[in-house]
Amino acid sequence: MLSIAARSSCPTEFLEQMAGRWLATFSADAVAVTHPNWPAPMLLGSDAELTRRLDATQIGNLLASSTSAATACDLPLQPPPDSPLSDTPARAFESTEPGTGNRARGLHVRLTDGHVPCAVLLIYADRQLPDVAVQIRQLKRLAESARCCRIALHGFRDDHAARKLPRNGGAAGDERALRHFHRDLDVTGTAYRIANESRRVLSLDRVTVLVAKRSRLRVESVSGVAVVDRRANAIAAAETLAQRALVLGRPIKLPSSAPLPPQLADPLDDYLEETDVASVWVMPLYQPRASNASHGNRHRSSAIDVTEPSRGDYTDDQTSDAEPIGVLLLESFAEDAEVEPTAAMRDVAAEAAVALANAREHHRIFGLRVLKTLGDWIGGRRLPYTTLGLVATALLLIAATVIQVDHKIIATGFAEPSSQQNVFARTDGVVKAILVRDGQRVSAGDVLMRLENADLESTAESLSGEIQTTAQRLTSIRSMLLDPATDAKQSGRMAIEQRQLQSELNNLQSQLDLVRRQLSELEITAPIDGVVSAWQLKRKLSDRPVARGNHLLSIVRTDGPWQLRLEIPDKDAAEIRRASTAVEAPKVEFAAASHPESTFVATLQSVAGVARRNAQGLTVIDAVATVDPPDHQPDDADHRFGTQTFASADAHNGVEATAKIHCGRRSLLGSWFGDVSDFVHRNLLFYVR
Repeated sequence: MLSIAARSSCPTEFLEQMAGRWLATFSADAVAVTHPNWPAPMLLGSDAELTRRLDATQIGNLLASSTSAATACDLPLQPPPDSPLSDTPARAFESTEPGTGNRARGLHVRLTDGHVPCAVLLIYADRQLPDVAVQIRQLKRLAESARCCRIALHGFRDDHAARKLPRNGGAAGDERALRHFHRDLDVTGTAYRIANESRRVLSLDRVTVLVAKRSRLRVESVSGVAVVDRRANAIAAAETLAQRALVLGRPIKLPSSAPLPPQLADPLDDYLEETDVASVWVMPLYQPRASNASHGNRHRSSAIDVTEPSRGDYTDDQTSDAEPIGVLLLESFAEDAEVEPTAAMRDVAAEAAVALANAREHHRIFGLRVLKTLGDWIGGRRLPYTTLGLVATALLLIAATVIQVDHKIIATGFAEPSSQQNVFARTDGVVKAILVRDGQRVSAGDVLMRLENADLESTAESLSGEIQTTAQRLTSIRSMLLDPATDAKQSGRMAIEQRQLQSELNNLQSQLDLVRRQLSELEITAPIDGVVSAWQLKRKLSDRPVARGNHLLSIVRTDGPWQLRLEIPDKDAAEIRRASTAVEAPKVEFAAASHPESTFVATLQSVAGVARRNAQGLTVIDAVATVDPPDHQPDDADHRFGTQTFASADAHNGVEATAKIHCGRRSLLGSWFGDVSDFVHRNLLFYVR
């Protein structure tokens, strides 16, 4: 606070800055400040609706009755214009209960003593009323702030506050307020200062600043409002009205006694309905064209070639070629008797036009923010640090280009034993007995399960009966042939029948052998030594019919060699193919999901020549790598990959694996940022080269 006083030239300037500080620090909706030499209290608000409903007389009485102790009070508000109470003056302050929206809360304290004291009043709307605990803390903070403010006010020896706040027609004399327009070259900040300073200088209720954006006018600032809500109906109505009034090319007071064209009357009605103002001055802001003499020879330094624009050139488009900069809406909630813009209005508008024109020109400079940032880093005390950072960056880039590292490509897949065999049903049947379980170790020839085929068994019994009958008949014929009593003719017939029966018996025996062989195939045995790999065999196969060729289970050898089945992204296929054509097969480092803390080694064996789409819809290349046995582990395996081999790590078939495939050596920059380079070449440079 004392630093604000040191920068202020008079108590008036100090209190103006403190009012804005109080408004922000205490999160109030409005702040009222009075001074003995001011004709009326100064009111600064962020809520236009609340400001219109405040009673100026009551605010003055509260400020006059303030004491050095911070005090809380209630302030009745005037009802909104559309409220039923507004039609009955006697009931204007009748409903002031909390929650009705017809009252506000105030915190006030005296700053200096005197017949007419200097005091401040913080006003909170009913909808944002702080609770009791917060109000107590705010009162303590306000009392402490008032104590510091008294010290600052007593420090002013030359009391410039004797100058009253300028009224209508006095804006031209307030050079400090007009110079404040040019404080910086930010368009939004300039518009904010123009709105708030113009409202104070011209003693208006509200000022709205619109800035030309290409062919449209956009509300950039409203006095007393920190943030402009561009979706509000009042803002849209103000932009439409200003856009239509700009066509006239001169200041105009609205509503006007003269008839207005429909293009202007309709937007005016909407504007008055949305904003509740009584009258508004629309002040166009123009950037005057240079004179012919100066325009014809811009590089001549003679003063006679330069014509200073008049104040009217900034608000009147006299030549129909002036560039519009923006519009000022000078709003009053009471009727204004002025029919022509005052000199103060033109002075303020002219200064506003110059300030906005400079800010717009500054904003149009190409790469301004980049140049400012470079200037901040290159100029001043930051230059050594900037130089050091640039040198360090250059050295890092050179090092990243020169240093060679192992280039590795990431691939995913799964591990499985190299030696494994699937077991299929060799004949049709129904599974009647399952003698193994998943993960059980078996030997070659062990019975895994038994099938049942009633048709084969019935056929075998039928063939056995036929064979027995045929054999008995054949024996009988042979006995009759050996009997001497059999004549030659009968013997010939029996010999023929014997040969037929013998042929039939041989055929039946062949059929029985075939059926018995098929019956033996109903007993499923292990083809190799290994471990059964099948999940929930009994639930899937028990008492279920199977057909010849159906897959039943698998036998894998987990203690033998293992292999990786990998999916390589298609974008890395070229690197993998170049590495696979080298004299030595590329090495692969991988980690299994079951042993993430260990790293194992494999050798890339084959890469598919055709890409495919995997289950995730990505284009991949299949590859196979064999896990290196213990005698092929590198010398530093104890340090890099652990002491155990993958076969002895108790891994299970199909375990997920993440692999790094070595593809030779590349520069550090190319290895780490190769994907970025590929993206730029494929998606950007491809279309321009």
